[in-house]
Amino acid sequence: MSKFFERQLTDMYTQVVQTENWRLRLIPLVASSIAETVLGGTVSADGEGTLTLHTGAMYGPVSASFELLDQSPGESAGAWEDVVELGARATDSEPLALVGIFSDSVEVDENDTGAAVLEDGQEYRVRIHVRGRDDSGTDELIEPNLPARDHLLIQVWPSVVTEPEVLKMTSAKAKSDDENPEFYSGSGALTLGMGDPDFEALKAQSLRDAGE
Repeated sequence: MSKFFERQLTDMYTQVVQTENWRLRLIPLVASSIAETVLGGTVSADGEGTLTLHTGAMYGPVSASFELLDQSPGESAGAWEDVVELGARATDSEPLALVGIFSDSVEVDENDTGAAVLEDGQEYRVRIHVRGRDDSGTDELIEPNLPARDHLLIQVWPSVVTEPEVLKMTSAKAKSDDENPEFYSGSGALTLGMGDPDFEALKAQSLRDAGE
């Protein structure tokens, strides 16, 4: 493990990103043991292990904090409504970040944000905390310059592959998504129930441009 990576392991940094069609991709990670499913109404994975996080707003800002640790943080934070945990593998040496599902990449300047770079090929344990999804309203468009209502805490530490767990599921949004996994999982995850993908991608880009 590089000295740079060790130096970054306990850093916490934040990101505000625009959600697209209720979802954000978590990069550069792929699921180690959940595919074609939804975990706790909070995270879904397709057949290739691509991870998407579920949001309350259809489009709008989401506030996320990331914490890279050298070991498990122990008890999950109690103030969060939904908490899930899963194994994931880094597919590149890139900063951990969220990106809209129609975006090809995200630019994260680690010197400005403090974002730590994951180690390509390393297995991690990922704990995802969520709150505020019920306040967003599932069909709402929140303007890009308004305060985020969805909040995430993503904790990551090196780990052997272990089974996924649902630690907490209390929001109505999580329960609804958990009961309707076919909408989010599998090959239909990006298209089912959302209209023409090209149109949705154009709309998402327009919203990103409006937030600049």
